[in-house]
Amino acid sequence: MKTKFIYGAFLALAGIVLQLVGYFLGTEEAVRTAGSMILGPVLWFLSVVAFCLILWLGVRAVRDEKPDQSMTYGQGVGAGVVIALIASVIAAIYAVIHFAIINPAFIQRMIDMMPEVRQQWEQSGKMSEDMMDTMEKFMRMIFSPAGAAVGVFIKEMIGGVIVSLIAAAIVKRNPQPAAQVPPPLA
Repeated sequence: MKTKFIYGAFLALAGIVLQLVGYFLGTEEAVRTAGSMILGPVLWFLSVVAFCLILWLGVRAVRDEKPDQSMTYGQGVGAGVVIALIASVIAAIYAVIHFAIINPAFIQRMIDMMPEVRQQWEQSGKMSEDMMDTMEKFMRMIFSPAGAAVGVFIKEMIGGVIVSLIAAAIVKRNPQPAAQVPPPLA
């Protein structure tokens, strides 16, 4: 379990560092500059690569710490899901900190955009007033630190399960059959 925790914490830390880099480089701003239009996708790509690589390394480390270095597909998926679960919990806690303390203006900008979004809904004519009220309440709920934490947790877990399924297929190694020892002579 120690290996899974270490890789889960490292996985979350890599995501946190990349999010902070993006924040300090201005990729979370409402008004995008030419530089942030390039940096945003680059940081997203780096985060996906880091996520896949660290999770794969974690599943492999769990396999390699066994005496016979074997791992079934199910054990690999299980190890990857536990690593992803640990990373998801840490990332969700960080999301609350990030959007409540570090960058609360991001959430406020999203809420400030509500009238524009509502106006677009009205112009489309496809939503009733009750539906627009319900959607606005829902958007206000998801654009909160707690809503962001839930979204981050779900996103990390879905990605973790998908990557675990792939990593387990790559890392699995069947146990070696025990050496055949002849029965003792009587």
